[in-house]
Amino acid sequence: MLRETNVQRLHWADKTMSLIRQQQLEACERRLNALPSYGLYTYNDDVHAEELWLSSFDGQESPRLTHLHTTHELRAKVLTRLPSEAALLSVEEHHLIERLLTLGGDAELLDWEEMSAAESLVRRLWCVITHTEHRFVLHLPPELVTPLTMIFSSRKHEELRMRLLRHDAVIRALLYIGGLLHFEEPLHHLLEDVLEGGGETDRMLAMRYLRTAYDYTHDQYGEMLLLHPGLAEPEALLDIAAPQDGLSIDLDEETLRGAMEGLMPEERPLFDRLYGLLLGATRPEIMEEEAVEDLRMLAKQGVPLSVMLEVLGSMLLLQPTEEMRQAVAELHSQTPRWGEMRMDRLQ
Repeated sequence: MLRETNVQRLHWADKTMSLIRQQQLEACERRLNALPSYGLYTYNDDVHAEELWLSSFDGQESPRLTHLHTTHELRAKVLTRLPSEAALLSVEEHHLIERLLTLGGDAELLDWEEMSAAESLVRRLWCVITHTEHRFVLHLPPELVTPLTMIFSSRKHEELRMRLLRHDAVIRALLYIGGLLHFEEPLHHLLEDVLEGGGETDRMLAMRYLRTAYDYTHDQYGEMLLLHPGLAEPEALLDIAAPQDGLSIDLDEETLRGAMEGLMPEERPLFDRLYGLLLGATRPEIMEEEAVEDLRMLAKQGVPLSVMLEVLGSMLLLQPTEEMRQAVAELHSQTPRWGEMRMDRLQ
C-alpha cells in the first residue's frame, strides 16, 4: 500500500507503527468509498466501462487513454490473466478470496486489515464492495467464482503459492533487518525464483504484487522503495551513509527465522520484560503488545531515549514507574537499529 501520509512534522507519539497503520487504513476507507458501486459484471452495456477502467489497476498503471474500452474487452482481459494474477495475490487478498469462495461469493469484511485487500480486489475488477455506515461487504460475481475455484484447487497454483510465500518471508525478514528495500532485488527474485521467468505481463503483475503486499513509497528519483510498516521516516534512513557500498551479509538460520517472525533472538528478553511491566498499565484503547511494538520500532529508528520516554508516558494510565523507564532505556540501547548495516542481497 502506498504510504500517503507525510508524518515528518509530527511528534514521535503520532508516528508510531500503530498510528501509521491506522492512518493508512483510514485513507484506504476513503478510497473505498470513492470507488464505483458496481462492477464489471453488473451491467452488460459499455456505458460504465470507462469509469471502471479508470478506477482499476490498469487505468492507474497506464493513465494515458489510447482508446475507449468496452465491457467485453475488460472481461476478456480479466479472464485471460486470471491464473497468473491469482498466483500473485498478496497473502491478505488470497485469504479473502478463499473466504469469498467458501461463502458463495459474498463476505463481510471482518476487520480493518481486510480493507486494503478488498480495495486491491476491486481494482483488479474482480469484486464489488457495498457499504453502509459501519459495514462493508465484498461481492465476487458468479462469473468468477467457478474459474477461481478451479484455479485455487490446481496443483500448479499451490506450487506457485508455496514459492511465493517463501519469497514473501525472506522479503519481510530483510525489511525487518534493514527498514527499507529497493524494489529491483525483490522483483528480480520474484520473476526468476517464483515465476521461473516471464514476459511483460508477468512483470506487470509482479510489480502489482509488490504494491499490494507491502508498504511502499518513492525516492527522489521516483524509484519504488518497500518499507517496514514501522518505518516512519524513510527519508532519514536514506540519508544515512553506508560504511561500504555493495556490502553483503550472511544471516544464520536463527537470525533469519527471528527476522521472519519480527523478533530477533536478542530482542526477545527486552520485549518480554517491557511487556510484563506494561500489563494492565496502558490506556484502554492500547494493547500492551502494541505499545511494546511501537516502542521497539522507535528504537530501531534511533529515536532519542528522552522522546521514547515521552511516548511511553502517552500510552499509560499513570506515570511510568522506574522499572518501566529502565526497561525502555535497555530497549533503546540494545535494539539493533535500522541504517547500521546496509544489505544489498541475502546469501
